[in-house]
Amino acid sequence: MSTFLIFLFGILFLAGILFIKLRATKEVMWKTVLVWALYGIGSAVLWMGVSFVYINASVGHAKATSTAIFLFLGLAVVVAVILARMLGFIGSKKVNDSKSVQA
Repeated sequence: MSTFLIFLFGILFLAGILFIKLRATKEVMWKTVLVWALYGIGSAVLWMGVSFVYINASVGHAKATSTAIFLFLGLAVVVAVILARMLGFIGSKKVNDSKSVQA
């Protein structure tokens, strides 16, 4: 199982790099650096949590396992929402209304 998780992590990490590379704007340097830093932090938090839960579940620590699921998954979701907002996947989009624009 651990070999499968390592393989899955590698595939998802490389897919994330390719996904962000296409969508990260290079207009503002600080924003690009922040997007890549958030990706690295989010990936590290997610997979530290997965390994922590895997180890604790295998030895039978139910309390530590449930706490880790809550803590690491919560942190990973928060970082993912911030990253999606910075990349423009979440947020309000302006809609051009043809009735408001008159020639």
